Amino acid sequence: MTLSHISLLLATLFGTSIALAANPPKPAVSDIAAGLLSIKIDGMQDLPISGLKMVKSGDQTVFISSNGRFAFYGGKLMDIWTQQEIKELPDIDKIANRIDLSRMKLKADELGAVTVGHGEAQVLVFIDPRCPYCGKVMKDLQALQDHYTFKLVMVPILGPESQNIVVQLACQLGESDTKAKDAVRDRLMKQDYAGLPTEPPVQCNKEPLQKAVVTAKLFDLKGVPFLIAPDGRTHSGAPEVLADWLADKQKPSPSLATTPATKAPIANAPEKQP
Repeated sequence: MTLSHISLLLATLFGTSIALAANPPKPAVSDIAAGLLSIKIDGMQDLPISGLKMVKSGDQTVFISSNGRFAFYGGKLMDIWTQQEIKELPDIDKIANRIDLSRMKLKADELGAVTVGHGEAQVLVFIDPRCPYCGKVMKDLQALQDHYTFKLVMVPILGPESQNIVVQLACQLGESDTKAKDAVRDRLMKQDYAGLPTEPPVQCNKEPLQKAVVTAKLFDLKGVPFLIAPDGRTHSGAPEVLADWLADKQKPSPSLATTPATKAPIANAPEKQP
């Protein structure tokens, strides 16, 4: 089984994730689809190990992480997202503990991102509009707009109220009117959502929001804010000093995040996640 076959297999396994988004677009018939249909899975069973699956395909056995990122086969441990082999302990920090958006060919704008700043280096930030610690990050980033471009991606993790806010703002982002997009950015930065409609918009392109939800699931977000630095380092929670973390100067310290399960802030969120 080649690396390309592993990638196709993972796409098959994670097809159910797309069903979580409302009204997902139907995939076009293509060579990729034909390749997916050609893969016969003879068996798959969860192991009594957290986050690992054993997959059988013919006479091949593959061990795959629950988020589909890592696969062990043929004596090799591969990062499927970046198509890189993990051989040495330093590779854990250089590859496994980072998310390389460029290698994944993931574009923030395709996730309906709100842009803040105009610096050369890009920072991806997943937020819930009602999350208090997301508000801290958005306050801290205002002083860094000359150095970074922040891409804020909305995901509704705090229940129906957040879901309505995200849908309403996402639909406004889909409009061609620049003023509407500026208004969305202002609302997010101030966390002011007064006056938003409560009924779903009649016409709205929800595809970027659907992609954002699927991407958040793929990254296995445990809470928000979730940040990806220009060098691929990740941080779950609000960094104590955002500028220091982005410059990789911050020492390990308690982080503040809001989790979807408890709808409450937590401390000591892990600084790095694969």
